Amino acid sequence: MSRVRAFLWTVLAGVGLGLVSGDYYSAISEVERLLDVEAFLVERFEDYLEKAQQQQENIERFLQHVEQLHSRHGDIEAFFGNPINAFTTIRRLVHDWKHSVFEPVFDTSNLDNYKTSVSAGLKKAEIQEPTKEDLLGATRGLWRLQEMYKLPTKQLATGILAPEEQRQMNLSISASDCYEIGRHLCQMKEYSYGSEWLLEARTRLPRDPSGYVLPKITKVQILEQLSPAFSQLGNKKLAHKLNNEILDAEPGHEEAVKNKIVYEALLARERSISSSPRMKLDPPQEAAPEPEPELKESQELYQRVCRGELRQSPKEQRYLRCWLSHQDVPYQRLSPFKVEQLSGDPYVAYFHDVLSDKESEQIIEHGKGQVTRSEIGQTGNSTVSEIRTSQNTWLWYENNPWLADIKQRLEDITGLSTDTAEPLQLVNYGIGGQYEPHFDFMDDAEKNFGWKGNRLLTALFYLNDVPLGGATAFPFLHLAVPPVKGSLLVWYNLHRSLHKDFRTKHAGCPVLKGSKWICNEWFHEAAQEFRRPCALTSDAEKFLELENK
Repeated sequence: MSRVRAFLWTVLAGVGLGLVSGDYYSAISEVERLLDVEAFLVERFEDYLEKAQQQQENIERFLQHVEQLHSRHGDIEAFFGNPINAFTTIRRLVHDWKHSVFEPVFDTSNLDNYKTSVSAGLKKAEIQEPTKEDLLGATRGLWRLQEMYKLPTKQLATGILAPEEQRQMNLSISASDCYEIGRHLCQMKEYSYGSEWLLEARTRLPRDPSGYVLPKITKVQILEQLSPAFSQLGNKKLAHKLNNEILDAEPGHEEAVKNKIVYEALLARERSISSSPRMKLDPPQEAAPEPEPELKESQELYQRVCRGELRQSPKEQRYLRCWLSHQDVPYQRLSPFKVEQLSGDPYVAYFHDVLSDKESEQIIEHGKGQVTRSEIGQTGNSTVSEIRTSQNTWLWYENNPWLADIKQRLEDITGLSTDTAEPLQLVNYGIGGQYEPHFDFMDDAEKNFGWKGNRLLTALFYLNDVPLGGATAFPFLHLAVPPVKGSLLVWYNLHRSLHKDFRTKHAGCPVLKGSKWICNEWFHEAAQEFRRPCALTSDAEKFLELENK
């Protein structure tokens, strides 16, 4: 068995192949690659079934199930645009393949020969297996969507992501899937949502389509998570009832026996207090639970703006307009830009139909396979964080001559020079992908950018349409800008005096359905002296109260 474990570790964790975590959950483009992983495994194990007679029926059922899923997915981007599909695919690679195929086959196989064959195939295909961290990340993404958009668990479990979607999606989410989501949420101490997913797992258990999975999830396993969850939520009576159900199924269950004593003591104490005359006449003043730390103002506004609960008032929109503009560029007189003003002060504008479909697709294709996990923080001190769940790469103008037209178009639209601009940043958001409220300017511009100065203006391309979610939110402006393929969003990060404009704090709302691709450019202060002259008066004192909100 030690050789079996060693082989499983090599195949499942990539040890010996020089592979690392694929970080699949943080970008939809990376999740799509998981189908190649499964296709490879199906091919290998179909050839090997003759050597695993005892488990052949279970393995064949599992492989047929995977093949059926592959045949139904249709358009890959649309398929993985539903976060439930992305989650279940990651889960199959992390759990189901191990229990349904690897373990039963390797218990009865010629390990050395097969290890050589599979390892060589994985290495040649340059496959990175999803890990438990990917599964946890996918769970956090689903929780983020539920929390942000207030999605009912039962609705989400059937693939319905918005009230207007009345038709149930053709999803095969199982009791095991619901159990994994609920268990991980309870580990995150999100007991309310965790208990809802565990209850959904319990409901689905009798009609669970995952009978091919070994070992199959059991009622006791669900109750082992569900009872403590309700205890944490303060419902000791229900926790006690569920704990008794565990003992009915397994009278010698060690943990449940211990919990029974604890629950009965707590319930007896509650009955004693409620029946005491003294308590009825003069109840003690119980210490109020400490309130959760209040969200920063921008965080609370961000959530409300993303949900559509907070929008610009008619007064704020009164002087906004749309027009055709050539931006004082003679060539553009023949094909003026379509400008939609979103805010006058600070300046925020939408330029429509800036990129052609071909250009958008070319940029995306260039980034697929090149993106890595996005980081946050100052230069030299950046780190991966759930504040920003995406992957990105950089497109340098000098290395990509085909970007010349787009570069010129950016200069025509903004009136600024790209001589001191950064390379284009290409970003793809994953399951529930978001970027919480932040500023684009830096606290220490000299340290980060040297003589180029701070980020004066942000230009953000939307490379595809996003069916649900994914808007760019400006909390203090009560503004949410939906992604529209081929459009460009532009705003100034600094006042005319080049002081920071704290009203420009912005965020990327979680992607509820679909894949979100953006590409942004940052223009710096230097080289803009004659293109956007500074103001004669200082704006340093303006809106300082928003800095730390």
